[in-house]
Amino acid sequence: MARVALFDPCYLLMLRPRETDHARRVLEALGDEVTIVDGRCCGQPAFNSGYRDDARAVGREALRAATGHGLLVVPSGSCTTMLQHFLPSLYDGQRREHAEALAHRFVEFTDYVHRHPQAGRLALRLEGTVAYHDACHYRRELGLTETALALLGRVDGLEVRRLRYEAECCGFGGTFSVKLPEIAGTMLRAKLDDVTASGAKVLVSADFSCLAHIDAGARGLNLPIETWTIAELLARALG
Repeated sequence: MARVALFDPCYLLMLRPRETDHARRVLEALGDEVTIVDGRCCGQPAFNSGYRDDARAVGREALRAATGHGLLVVPSGSCTTMLQHFLPSLYDGQRREHAEALAHRFVEFTDYVHRHPQAGRLALRLEGTVAYHDACHYRRELGLTETALALLGRVDGLEVRRLRYEAECCGFGGTFSVKLPEIAGTMLRAKLDDVTASGAKVLVSADFSCLAHIDAGARGLNLPIETWTIAELLARALG
């Protein structure tokens, strides 16, 4: 039995708190003993807005949470990217070395599940059709697109449809959608058109940040599209 911590990002805790339960259920089905580290911010909002001092201070709390755990599973590609790649760059000297050492303890959820030695024990079945949205951080920074598709491919009865413009951003980008709403809205509509053209009524992704943006757009346009994280889909597929 592996002992892992499930890092519950602040935005998930606020916007869709049940996501932690989905991820935890999958990890426990793998035989892991799970501890929750909840409500921590990785520092990305401040970092992307240019507030490096604030990002450094907030990120320090996230790194401090890692000191008591050997491995922290993060159900968010964007948060994993911040913790692994960008946060250590905010520090100098020995603090940077320490931050880099702690950063390696954070691993993205789908990557962890896919490589788990007991992954084959998961009996996954879910009848239906879903479309797959590839989040920007997940695709470009972490390079995990094929990991997500491999996991979805293990679910018996599930048809996964790829979007025609899979590599294009949904328009969220955190503060980007707030600072440039007209551009973000146009990108969102293009993504929704792509999802609609797929014929799928459920859109899945490894990043709920994208899904929150897409879900809001779908509801605003009265489009019958549900949004699930891969953690939710896997939890549903466990029966």
